[in-house]
Amino acid sequence: MRSLAKISLLLVIILVSLSAYLRLAHSGIGCADWPACYGRIGDAPAVTQTIPAEDAYQKLVRESNEPLSWATPLHRLVASVLGLLVVFMAFISIRSKQQRLASFTLLALTIYLAVLGLRSGSLHDPSVVMGNLAGGFSMLALLGWMVFSTGKRHGGSPRARWLTLTAVAVLSIQILLGGLTSANFAATSCQTLPDCHGSWWPGNALMTALDLTRKHEVTSSGQAIGGNERLAIHKAHRLGSILSLIVIVIAALAALRADPAYRAIAIVIVALVAFEFLIGVTAILASLPIGLAVAHNWFAGILLLALLKLLALLTNPPGQLVAVASD
Repeated sequence: MRSLAKISLLLVIILVSLSAYLRLAHSGIGCADWPACYGRIGDAPAVTQTIPAEDAYQKLVRESNEPLSWATPLHRLVASVLGLLVVFMAFISIRSKQQRLASFTLLALTIYLAVLGLRSGSLHDPSVVMGNLAGGFSMLALLGWMVFSTGKRHGGSPRARWLTLTAVAVLSIQILLGGLTSANFAATSCQTLPDCHGSWWPGNALMTALDLTRKHEVTSSGQAIGGNERLAIHKAHRLGSILSLIVIVIAALAALRADPAYRAIAIVIVALVAFEFLIGVTAILASLPIGLAVAHNWFAGILLLALLKLLALLTNPPGQLVAVASD
């Protein structure tokens, strides 16, 4: 079961990166006139002139040269293999009577994401974007915990454990805020640092950005229409990044002081959160190139896994829990 969970975790990491690339590329990042075309999520304007029909060979050549020609089939292939592994893990959990809750939760998430994938082209629907992101990161976290919780544990230091759990919660909220920033096409709405065009606080417009029931209005040229809610969600994501940086560093230092056994993972966590913060700042200064945007998403997932690894190490082994209970 642990070996299958490790392979599945690797596939989910690949899927999270591919999903981010597909979502951002479809939304306009990486186009020739970027960032002017960011938010081009609708249909192209109607063409009045007559265009000669292309034959099958010309169509194949054109599609093979498109930026997404490799990402989409690779995403589908990895998702299909992952789905089979998750089904296999569910059957094994029934026979072995181990990890049944986690395995069937994974199966439910897989089915949910497969159904949602039929609507994944609806980038103007924030609920679809957020549903894909939340489902993908939930699978990442669950598989990570299945792998780490069945490995080596040290236990001890309740304070460090609770601080790490708090850091996981804060980072999870920050990841969701990042998804909302992407869903609202707000990544480039604030182009000044450290403030956002003279302001820091999101304001009342944040409630509009948090509304997942609405759909973006689109111009005739396919440009997403937005207002102050874009500035608000971007500011909220910036404030969340500062809070996440502080909480995660405190949790890592607490673990480092508690026991030298946590030294390596604590240093890795500090390095990851610092690098993630640096990528976010650089992305703003560089007008959000797609490479940095995908890297920002990817490092968030790796940082979440590192915190879960630390949390698993801080959790008392089952034998120790029994001993404590008997005392």
